[in-house]
Amino acid sequence: MSDQRALNFLPDDLTYDEWVIFIFDHPILEPNWWWWDADSPNFKFWDEEADPARTLSFLTKLFQESGQLLLRFTDWQIDQGLNYIVSNSCSNHMYSLTNGSLPWEDRKACFDAMIVLYRDLMAPVYGSDPDRLTIRVGPERPTFSCYMWWDVMPIHGGLDTPDGKMNTAILNVFNQVLQMDQLCCLESALHGLGHWQLFVGDRVSPIIERFLARTDISDTIRQYAIDAGNGNFQ
Repeated sequence: MSDQRALNFLPDDLTYDEWVIFIFDHPILEPNWWWWDADSPNFKFWDEEADPARTLSFLTKLFQESGQLLLRFTDWQIDQGLNYIVSNSCSNHMYSLTNGSLPWEDRKACFDAMIVLYRDLMAPVYGSDPDRLTIRVGPERPTFSCYMWWDVMPIHGGLDTPDGKMNTAILNVFNQVLQMDQLCCLESALHGLGHWQLFVGDRVSPIIERFLARTDISDTIRQYAIDAGNGNFQ
């Protein structure tokens, strides 16, 4: 390993503020994202599995205080950072949520904090842009990480705990987010429900039905909700 590359491997005991910088303070290099080029000066590595409890606490704090990121980073940096932490093709952060050695109360707090993440960060960053599947480079609004949050996360309805606690916590996130107004949040939650419908359709249907009772949603999002409830969605 070169001296330069060795310098890019961060110590396990990062502070929370150092970790936030590691996650979000990077240039936008799509399609050659910084985390996939270990020989680039932009590359950084932190072992999120060295101390799963630390990782989980960082995620929970980040979600609970996510609105503060708006003052520090661009929308594109936020989108890139969220993609890095949620997708296991980029990092292993989200495995802390399924780590049975960690207290369930701590893991539940992280799921609950995702409601704040949607309200305080995703809503203002992603707004109601309908072009959800286009990854764009430049000054346009990013769209990807919000819509794909539950698609790329290494968690699905079939991974539930024996007592059903994890799905209950996740379904509560969906239910709370579907009370919001921003199209990005609604689509993201419905997208997630579409995936969970494959495993716990009996628990997804009441959430979809409550959402369809809203009188302030467009025909397009209404149809998407129906499709998600049927497991027929993209």
